[in-house]
Amino acid sequence: MSVHAQQSVVLCTDSTFCVPAVFGMTRSKGIIIKQERVFDYRITSDGTEAGYGQGEDEVKFNKRWQFKLRFPVLMKPGFKLAMGLEYFKEEYHFEGFPENDYPLYQSLEDKPLRSIGTTVYLVKPWLGNRYFMMRVGVKFNGDEGLGNLIDSDKLRVSLAPLIGWKKNPYTSYAFGLAYSYDFGRQRVYPVVSYNHTFNNRFGLESILPLEVKLRYTMTEKNLFYATTEFNGATYNIKLDDPSFPEDEDYYLRKSEVRFLVTYEREIHDWLWFSLETGLRSNITFELVDSPKRNANTVIDNEFNSAFLLNASIFVVPPRKFLD
Repeated sequence: MSVHAQQSVVLCTDSTFCVPAVFGMTRSKGIIIKQERVFDYRITSDGTEAGYGQGEDEVKFNKRWQFKLRFPVLMKPGFKLAMGLEYFKEEYHFEGFPENDYPLYQSLEDKPLRSIGTTVYLVKPWLGNRYFMMRVGVKFNGDEGLGNLIDSDKLRVSLAPLIGWKKNPYTSYAFGLAYSYDFGRQRVYPVVSYNHTFNNRFGLESILPLEVKLRYTMTEKNLFYATTEFNGATYNIKLDDPSFPEDEDYYLRKSEVRFLVTYEREIHDWLWFSLETGLRSNITFELVDSPKRNANTVIDNEFNSAFLLNASIFVVPPRKFLD
C-alpha cells in the first residue's frame, strides 16, 4: 500500500470518520485457502470414571484444511458492513490404527471434524477519534458430512462488541466483551484490542486474551510475524463403538495455544502466499456428555506439544482500490 493510501485510511480528525486501522497494517484478506499439519505427538486418554478405561497412542499427524471468504456488503464513510464464510475440516491419523481399539481413537480416525459458518463484521466510525465494531458468528460443528452438519444441535454462536479510540495514526485501542467457544466451551470474557506501529519496520497487533502478533515489514512485499494465539471449539460427535450408547451425541471440547513464526510474500498485487511454523501446546481435549458448561467428562485426553507447518494462499484488495 502506498504512503498516500495509508494516510487516507488512518488519519482521524474532527471532520473525518475514525477507523481502527493504523499505519503499517496490511490489507485485509478476502480469500484464504490454508492447509496445515501438526506432526507426530503422543496422546494419553483416561475414561476410567465413565467405565471406558485408559488409552495411549501416537498421532502420526493431525491434518487441517481451511477455506475463508470475506467480502464487503456496505461500505460508507459512516458505516461499514462485511460478511465472511468459512469451511474447516480436521483429521486425526493414529500410529496404532486399527490394532489400537480404544473407542475414541477408532472414531476420530474415521470421522473428520468439520465446521461451516458465517460471520458478520460491523464497524461504525464516528467523527473524531471513536469507533464501534462488532463481530457476530454462526457455525455448525460436528463429525458428519455437510448434508447432516447444519442442524440446531450443532449450532455455535459467537458475539464480540467493542468500542475503540484512535489515539493517533499509529495507535488504536478498543475494549469490549466476547461470548464464544475460543477456550473450548461457551464463555463470556473481556476483550482488549491494541494496535500500535513503532516505526516503518515494527508493529504490534493484538486482541487480548486471544492473540498477540508482532509484525516486521522487511519490504512492502515481504512481511514476518511472531504470534502467540489461543483457539478452540466444541464439536458434536458420535462414537461408533459397542461400548457407547447407540446414536447418542457426545461433545468434544478442544483448545490450544500456538507459538508461530509466519512469512508472507506477495506473488502479484492482489495475490499472496504464506508459510507458517511453530509449536502447538494442548490445553483442553475432552469428551463430555452435554453441551452445558458443567457437563460430565467422559474421556479426558492429554497431548504432548508438537510442531506444526502450514501453507496458505490468499487474496487482498488491489492497491488501485486504496489509492
